[in-house]
Amino acid sequence: MHPVHSPLVRYFLALSVFSSGIPRAEAEESLANGPIATVCGPNTANITCVNRYGTLLSPSFSRDPDPAVAYTGTVIPDDPSWALVQQADFVVFDKKRGLDILGPSPEIHRTIISVLNVIHEAPVFVPSLNKLFVTQDGPPGNLSILSLDLNHDPPAVSLVQTNPPIYQPTGGVYNGKDGMIYYAVQGQNSSLPNGLKQHAGLARVDPKTLKAEWLVNNYYGFNFAGPNDLAIDPFGDVWFTDTDYAYVLGVAESPRQLQQATWRYRPSTGQVQIMDNSLDYPNGIGFSPDGKTLYVTDSGLESYTPVPTLGPNDFYNYPISIQFNSTGPRNVFAWDVARSGSTPIITGKRVIFQSPEGAPDGLKVAANGYLVMAMGLAPGVDITDALGNHIARIQTNHAVENVQWSGNDLKTLWLVGINGITKVKFNLAGPNPVNLYPGAKQ
Repeated sequence: MHPVHSPLVRYFLALSVFSSGIPRAEAEESLANGPIATVCGPNTANITCVNRYGTLLSPSFSRDPDPAVAYTGTVIPDDPSWALVQQADFVVFDKKRGLDILGPSPEIHRTIISVLNVIHEAPVFVPSLNKLFVTQDGPPGNLSILSLDLNHDPPAVSLVQTNPPIYQPTGGVYNGKDGMIYYAVQGQNSSLPNGLKQHAGLARVDPKTLKAEWLVNNYYGFNFAGPNDLAIDPFGDVWFTDTDYAYVLGVAESPRQLQQATWRYRPSTGQVQIMDNSLDYPNGIGFSPDGKTLYVTDSGLESYTPVPTLGPNDFYNYPISIQFNSTGPRNVFAWDVARSGSTPIITGKRVIFQSPEGAPDGLKVAANGYLVMAMGLAPGVDITDALGNHIARIQTNHAVENVQWSGNDLKTLWLVGINGITKVKFNLAGPNPVNLYPGAKQ
């Protein structure tokens, strides 16, 4: 677990801008109109409350617009309390709701296991096995999947391979109705080991036997660019986002043939239907607990470039054909979901959140409807309510691409990303993976 300041040290850090001898209660009252940050919450982790969402900073503040620069990279020379935000495990913007979701004893455990300096994605919890499956993206293109056996502490880690092997799955979800893992698979390659050839698409895997079955690999003869993430609605339809990340990461042999879009696949008929093509880079996807709201993240500040790069400060271990534009989209969108007979219709598109760092990547919806969003390039996870009101954030030491709950009470959250996996224990429960939509009419 990340070292936590002793109560005495945390006390003086919070009151560092005041003269000595001021009682804590009086000082905290003064902080309401003073420093940007204060210590708050239980001392099982470094928790910082930000005054009035940090919307009024000292005029001395500045921030590098590079998307890879985290929120903590903001510079405020004449406000020493900002160090509390930079050192925090949890940052709270809405104090009442934020401290409620953290609970009485939140914890954060970094560097749980040693991992490759590649992108880790598609975390899927299988409750019957008490295992977490995590994929590894990036060249040379892994055919194996990390299996974390949570019956051990720390987890027992092994590499597994599906049969037949699946090349580069990047989004995953457990379907409690059939006990299978459904994968969005971005890899496209005609010269894989043992003569394996693969087009991007959707597949499902029995987590007990690792037997794999392909479901979708084209749209009327066109290649998908690279399905990125997916969610299953209350009626069993599989919704997925499709972008050219596979090509820019070097795991697809050819550029995209279709527009980047959000699609829907119906397992009972095989139908694939486009649902939205308005986002620059549709990425994470999820539904509200009643299935009546669709959420999709847009990481459009990232785009293809013909000149490969290692990223800022050699961020990646291998060259990628991607460029970053800080003024591009980094938003979360919502739609209302209705039905005409058996066909879903989405209306009322609205932007509800703009990420404070990086670009919103994987998105999960908590049991109470809160949104939990990985920040992609940056080492953070942001938590909002269903309307996009910012409540709190989790800060770790690696870029976070996606998240997943586990545990009997579903209050353990795993953060997976580039060169790192982090475990968080707090009071915000995930949805029941066996019954994701208990209140939805089907």
